[in-house]
Amino acid sequence: MPAFRFGLLALVLTASLGAQVPQLIQSIPEGTGLEQAGLPFAKEVWPDMIRGAKRSVDMAEMYVTNRPDGFLEPVLKELEKAGARGVNVRIMLSAQMLNGDQPTVTRLRAIPGAEVRVFDFGEGKRGILHAKYFVVDGEDAFVGSQNLDWRSLQHIHEMGLRFSTPSLVAPLRELFEIDWEFCRTRKLPALPKGAAPSPAPALELVASPPSLTPPSIRAALPSLQELLGQAKTRIRIQLLTYSPVSGKTRFWPALDNALRAAAVRGVTVQFLVSDWNLTAPAVYHLKSLTLIPNLEVRIASIPESAKGHIPFARVIHSKYMTVDGSLLWLGTSNWSEDYFADSRNVELILRDPALAAQGDRVFEQLWNSSYASRLDPAKTYIPRMRD
Repeated sequence: MPAFRFGLLALVLTASLGAQVPQLIQSIPEGTGLEQAGLPFAKEVWPDMIRGAKRSVDMAEMYVTNRPDGFLEPVLKELEKAGARGVNVRIMLSAQMLNGDQPTVTRLRAIPGAEVRVFDFGEGKRGILHAKYFVVDGEDAFVGSQNLDWRSLQHIHEMGLRFSTPSLVAPLRELFEIDWEFCRTRKLPALPKGAAPSPAPALELVASPPSLTPPSIRAALPSLQELLGQAKTRIRIQLLTYSPVSGKTRFWPALDNALRAAAVRGVTVQFLVSDWNLTAPAVYHLKSLTLIPNLEVRIASIPESAKGHIPFARVIHSKYMTVDGSLLWLGTSNWSEDYFADSRNVELILRDPALAAQGDRVFEQLWNSSYASRLDPAKTYIPRMRD
């Protein structure tokens, strides 16, 4: 086949398959000008995905919060329409956040044929369902930092990925089924024995916690440590929060050591966190990182909405990293021990230079914007009001 005809066929196939090529999906705080040209918005992608559902919609969400004039309302309406036309709708919500918007939870339960289950590790356990993802018809999936929250779609900086790659969708479906059954039994499953395939594939899904993750899926924490340890030139990280303190006082060095080691061996580390990270003791550890050559920490502060204060909003909530301009890590975990050891979270490792380049452009836009400033180790910071 002539080269030009092959290229044309590739373009036609890409267009017809839509999400077959993994696609970054953004959410941006209104009025900030932080939109990244060429990236779709979750507020448009989510309703479109659900609108196309023919058989099933499976959702795992930390919580749901809606307001009638917010961007989540069209999503909820599409879920209701899906149930009405016979689509099987299954939704998991975290027990700890179930009462935040009880009317909307009741609305979800009222969807024809839908079932809502509560994810609960039990009294005295600190783990929660912190993952945010859904799968349509077992084929079309979304994973990202966006909660099922009108603010996530309208007033928070978020990043997600839409994909239909079988090697990513299959393990995500497996995790959903494990957690769906766990919601019913409240008993940790007897996971099969074995080991994750090695070497790691170009596109890979990893997960936490180990107690709920089968051996066919790599654990998120050692995977992340491996990526940091393999970096050669540059690491860029954007998170809501980072802390190497577990509980109140115990030092947890797993990621802190990896970051410091990368900088010491000459890797340029650019670390961007939200102003929610300015509380003690986390801020003290962030300041200590700034004293290491090749490692710079910046704080992102998003101004209040022109409409007034919005609780738990106007913040960067994205959780992603690029390595050497060739790899993108994107998921639902902030970087502290409980997210990896105790709570259900999902991450995607994408060894794809094109996706990494998109992630770098998003990072550079915020890193170089007026919303980001270098963390000063000598300055006393006042923590940002959240609620």
